[in-house]
Amino acid sequence: MSAFKWQVSVVLPTYNESENMPMIIPKICSVLEDAGIRGEVIVVDDNSPDGTAEAARKFAETLPVRVVVRTEERGLATAVIAGFNLSEAQVCVVMDADGSHPVEKLPEMIRPILDGRADITVGSRHVTEGGIGHWPLHRQIVSKAAALMTLGLTKMSDPTSGFMAIRRTFLQGLELNPVGWKIVLEIVVKARTDRLIEVPFTFNDRELGESKMSLKEQWNYIRHLCRLYKFRMPTLAEFIRFCIVGFSGVFVDMGIVIGVKTLFALDTRLCAVFGFMAAMSTNYLFHRRWSFEGARGTPVVRSYLIFVAVCCVGLAGRLGVMHILIEYADLDGGYRYILTNFIGIVAGTLVNYTGSRFFAFSPDRLAFGRKK
Repeated sequence: MSAFKWQVSVVLPTYNESENMPMIIPKICSVLEDAGIRGEVIVVDDNSPDGTAEAARKFAETLPVRVVVRTEERGLATAVIAGFNLSEAQVCVVMDADGSHPVEKLPEMIRPILDGRADITVGSRHVTEGGIGHWPLHRQIVSKAAALMTLGLTKMSDPTSGFMAIRRTFLQGLELNPVGWKIVLEIVVKARTDRLIEVPFTFNDRELGESKMSLKEQWNYIRHLCRLYKFRMPTLAEFIRFCIVGFSGVFVDMGIVIGVKTLFALDTRLCAVFGFMAAMSTNYLFHRRWSFEGARGTPVVRSYLIFVAVCCVGLAGRLGVMHILIEYADLDGGYRYILTNFIGIVAGTLVNYTGSRFFAFSPDRLAFGRKK
């Protein structure tokens, strides 16, 4: 006899979906029963004012349905996690409650996991036999752009899909911290499994109720991607933040030079020294707070002095590379000096990043001067 109470728990995160409850809940139960799959429906409602929870509870008397109302937390992703935590099944499924994910596909999503052929199945609109309903051009462009933004995170053809099944025990140990609504992408990226099957389906627009998509959710998607890139490629994400801060320093440098030159009419080279010091100081503060988050508790004075030394070494490295290119590669004539300067900047940036990461902002090295 199975140790699991159910073979599958279908989690429906809801907010103002009362009109869709009488349609989707009986259909899910019917499809699972016809396929010979023992399953339940878990409705996780974010305290909908339209009576979604009450509409779902009407089915709990005759069908395997549980309804949970959250009053202190909001959001699709966290609602899904709450549903997964309540499950006592072998497989967990998440799908939209508005009918956009075809209920008929549930057996095809669940069977590969029950049979041991997969840990995760994801409904895909972009594989053979998959598709999208009658979307306008601008919506298709937004969808494609959102998918392209996940390059390097996952090999899924449809990374923005919200239709997924997963072996429940596979969720154990995953530290999920999603922002917004792309819980599927969060799980797939952090699960790091090759046993993933994409199941084709045709996405249909909701017939009842209102869409939850908004500019806020699109911004949350970008924030979520930043977190996932940081998780998947922490060094690259750290280096990109380092470069962003370095680029912002250019504006600080120029602003100081222009200000000092305008107010005091000093020699431009002296103004450049003030600009360099100001930019280096602001860069240090941003690096300490943002680029290298682990450095926030390190000694400020010592860290700053090491950072200054690192920047000087980086400047020397930049000038050294430029000297070699000018003397031995003849990259100084015409407009070739631009390429020489660019290569010098790249070399200096790499030196600065390496020195900052391993010396100026390293908590271990700054703790009493040596790693314990």
